[in-house]
Amino acid sequence: MRARVRSKRIPGIIVVDAAGGLSGDMFLAGLFALGADPILVAREVRKLPGLEPFSIKVERVNRGGIAATRAKVRCPGHARSRDLASILAMIGKSRLGERAKEMSAKTFRILGAAEGKIHGVAADHVHFHEVGAVDSIVDIVGGAVALETLGFPPLFHRPFRLGCGFIEIAHGRYPIPAPATIEILSGRTVILNNEEGEVVTPTGAALMKALAEELPELSPIVPRRIVYAAGTREEGAAPGMLRLIEAERQTFAGEVTVLRTTIDDMNPELYGWAVERLFKAGALDVFLTQIIMKKGRPGVLLTVLCESAASDALLDVIFRETTTLGVRVSREARSELERWTEKVDTIYGPMQVKRARLNDGNVKTSPEYESCRAIAESRGVPIGDAYEAARRGRPQGKRKK
Repeated sequence: MRARVRSKRIPGIIVVDAAGGLSGDMFLAGLFALGADPILVAREVRKLPGLEPFSIKVERVNRGGIAATRAKVRCPGHARSRDLASILAMIGKSRLGERAKEMSAKTFRILGAAEGKIHGVAADHVHFHEVGAVDSIVDIVGGAVALETLGFPPLFHRPFRLGCGFIEIAHGRYPIPAPATIEILSGRTVILNNEEGEVVTPTGAALMKALAEELPELSPIVPRRIVYAAGTREEGAAPGMLRLIEAERQTFAGEVTVLRTTIDDMNPELYGWAVERLFKAGALDVFLTQIIMKKGRPGVLLTVLCESAASDALLDVIFRETTTLGVRVSREARSELERWTEKVDTIYGPMQVKRARLNDGNVKTSPEYESCRAIAESRGVPIGDAYEAARRGRPQGKRKK
C-alpha cells in the first residue's frame, strides 16, 4: 500500500494571481514557497517509468525588489519529445497517488486537445515537443504531487492577462498569446493587453484549466499568506512573477451570471411573455424593478440570474423579446445553504416542501406554493391552512437533492 505523501497541509484555499506571469515552473515554485517539499516532490515524480534523470534546484531570487522563489528543472542527458499516448502511459503505470495521477493526466489531455484542434489531428496523436521535454513533465506532475503534499487545497485563479508579440516554438513563429494558450483558456476570463512577451504559457494555462476554478467576481476572501514565484523573464511591466495567496474563503457556493437592462419604451403587456420565455431558456430567476430613468421617464430594470452556460441563450431572448439595445453582463458570488425538496404527509395528503440546513445544523422549512395552491383548490380550504399543514407535515421517503 502506498504511504500518504504529506509535508504541510494548507487549511484554506489557494488563489493564483497570474498578472505577472504563469508557467509550469512558476506554479511549481509557488507551491514550494507555500511549503511543499522539493525533495519529496522530486522523489515522487521519479516514479514515472522511463523518465530521464533530473534534479530540481530551488532558489530565492529578487525580482523587482520582491523576494521570490524560483524552481529550475535540470536534465543532464538528452530529453526526448513524446506524444500524448506515451506520456499518459507513463503516468498510468507509475506508483503515484491516484488523485495526483488523475490531475496530471487531465492536464496533459487538455494540452493534447488544444494542440490537436489547432493542428487538425486527433489528441492521442499529438506529438509534443516543449511539453514532452523532461522539465515540462516534471512541472505538471510535480505540481500535482506538490498539491497532494499540501492536502489538495481548493485552487482558484483570477482572470488572466495575456501579452502580445511573437514567440519562436518548435512549429515556428507564432503570435502571443500562443494558439494553444488561448484555446485552452476558452471559457475563462482573459484580458488581452499590450504587454510584450509571453505572460501565460500553454502549460500554465492547462494547469489552471485542469486544477483550478475561476474565482468569482467580488468573492470575499481573507488572505493569510502571500508568496511569490519567479520565472525566466526579468524585464517589462510584468517581469515574470506569479503571486499565490493562501486564504480563508468566506461562505459562498459559487457564482451566478447577472444580466441587467433598463427599458422605457416597451408595451407593459409584453413583459409577462418575455419573462416566460426567459424562464424556459434557463433563467434561475427573473424580476422587474420600477425605476425613474433620464428626463424623469418611468422605466423598468429587467434583471435575469442564470448559470454562465445559459447566458448566450438568455441574451438572445432579451434582444428578441424586448426593445432593449444593450445588456450589462456581470458575475457575482453566490452564497447558498444546503437545500433539497421532499414530500411530507399532511392532514390533506402528500405535499411538497423545501428544506434548507442552517450553518448551526438546524433545518428550516418552506412549503412549495404550487403544492399548497393545489390543495387549497381541491379541498376548498384557505391557502394559509395548506401552508401550515405543509410546515407541520412528516417526511416520507428519501429526500431529493
